Amino acid sequence: MIKAIAFNESKAAFLFKIIPFLLHANYPDLPGFVDNEQCCFGICRLNPEKLVSQDLFSKYFPTSSALYHHTPDPFAAKPVIHSVKTIGSIGTIAQTEKSDCDYWLSIRQKDLTEKELELLGLKCTLIEEWADTRGIEVHFFLMDIEQTRENRFDTMADKESAGTALKTLLKDELFRTHILVAGKMLLWWLIPPGLTEEGYHQYVAKLAADRTIKNENFIDLGYMADIPKPEIFGACLWQMNKALNSPFKSVIKFAYLEMLMSEKHQHLPLFSDRIKSYVTFPEHQPDQKEKIRIADIDPYLLLARDIASFYQLDKSGEKSASLIKECLFMKTLEGMASQKKKGGEDNRIRQTMILMKNWQLLPARFEHFSKLIQWDYRELVDFGSKVHDYLIETYKRLREIFWTMDKELTISERDISTLGRKLFTFYEKKENKIEYIRSISRETMAQKNITFHITRYEDQDYYYAFQGKHSSVDIKEKTRYIIKRELRPLNLVTWLLTNGILTPKTKLHITKSSMALDLYDLQSLLEKMFQVFPPINFGHISAEQLLEAERVIQALVVVNIEKKPVMGGKTLESSIITTNSYGEYFIHDYHNITQLKNALQLLLTRHFVSRWNNNLDFFTPEQKESHQIKQLLFN
Repeated sequence: MIKAIAFNESKAAFLFKIIPFLLHANYPDLPGFVDNEQCCFGICRLNPEKLVSQDLFSKYFPTSSALYHHTPDPFAAKPVIHSVKTIGSIGTIAQTEKSDCDYWLSIRQKDLTEKELELLGLKCTLIEEWADTRGIEVHFFLMDIEQTRENRFDTMADKESAGTALKTLLKDELFRTHILVAGKMLLWWLIPPGLTEEGYHQYVAKLAADRTIKNENFIDLGYMADIPKPEIFGACLWQMNKALNSPFKSVIKFAYLEMLMSEKHQHLPLFSDRIKSYVTFPEHQPDQKEKIRIADIDPYLLLARDIASFYQLDKSGEKSASLIKECLFMKTLEGMASQKKKGGEDNRIRQTMILMKNWQLLPARFEHFSKLIQWDYRELVDFGSKVHDYLIETYKRLREIFWTMDKELTISERDISTLGRKLFTFYEKKENKIEYIRSISRETMAQKNITFHITRYEDQDYYYAFQGKHSSVDIKEKTRYIIKRELRPLNLVTWLLTNGILTPKTKLHITKSSMALDLYDLQSLLEKMFQVFPPINFGHISAEQLLEAERVIQALVVVNIEKKPVMGGKTLESSIITTNSYGEYFIHDYHNITQLKNALQLLLTRHFVSRWNNNLDFFTPEQKESHQIKQLLFN
């Protein structure tokens, strides 16, 4: 927790004090309140008044009466959450200001009725929604202790959960990355690594018999055997999907999976046991000469070091080793630009680089990578392609191995369909579809300034988007800043918006040219598009949506954007931009009013898209024939 708290005191107080406080309380004027006497809540062994001071409580809840002496006790009399732990990058070198926080809530499902479990889930959802209003993304996962002991995770793949894709690997990640937020400590820390299952149970029984521990202070999530190779296929699918939003982290995890698959044995060693040996059982370290300070034990760094060493064993893997170092460095520095505005972060960057240098994990050109915000657009695209190419090629190699294995896969058909559909959404090419670029992140690709320019060659207009602000005089010398060229302005703008290159904060510029659209038209069009089409987050597309037939969920009709003569409607140019339930965008073009109205009729009858259903909108730039166009559209 040291790294997590030192990183940002305000956010740490929110994640490690306010969140567990709300899980332990149920009061009308506090976030997460469920107005039902059957609602179970609360964390074992938590002292809320010691956890949250009066000053901190007043800072977040200045109007609350929850702690008044005359009010009913807002805290749980019989807590049902045995332990609250984070899982993932929080507290590691990969943590950034933008990192979300996943909480693993250990409960005993057999002690709760179906209604009580439902209400506890509702409480968690309400706290998640409140945290979102504070600009912090948190997720709660209610995990049954008995199921966890058996490596069964029935949360399914619909809420950023791994479903059946990960089993032992998920538990291994929990053990090696978790931070105890509140409640009972994991008994795992006190069990020597390398025991057989029988030896594990004997050791636990001896601890209790000798009264070395008090059972009520610990939570036993069970014995964890080595990782079975058939599970890795599901893990590969899962990481490919995670890469759509966070490719740096997925590269590291994907490389870990390939390293595991290289083992000759059918079952693979646990990295969590390595972490445990450094912390509580140093006598079990493989290299007794290696001494690591507790403060320097970082799961991400240790894992990346092993992976880089694995690839360097073979000359053919040197490129992959370099990419691992680059992605680890980039993941570490993600969000640093925004944090530096707050001051005081230069020291953390220096400490990070010293630590990585000691582990021989600094990329060869780390100074270049530390200036990511200054990169040309082309450099960003090239590096994004390099990252995605590695993921795809590694996935193909591992898939070939899986098909030759004689073991049954552990991932369910349902989750294969769900995760596979997401991959097709991102990578598959379709007619009229707006393609997603293989970027490193939407935030990184967002541009502060974009200049639009038009040229004419052999009776054909070409529309360009340039990175930065340029004039019509110097634009011809700035070809290195070209982002994209299209034959039609709407396709160009839609592609920029879909890929997060053009955002509401982007400043637009137009060179003096023959473009029919002026700056006001362009800004008005984009304002409408941002209203109609929120950014796609692939992690938030539910399994239910992906298992159903795709359907159009939003549409925007753009009419006569190039302001060509209408001529009584005979040559009315228009386009319909749509997005569907899979997260795909399409543009379809029409050349007269009859074609357009037929398309609108189809949207209504097949997908229930219409103005009356609030999922259809129109945009027409101001022009001489605006009144005539409106009559054609709506009469």
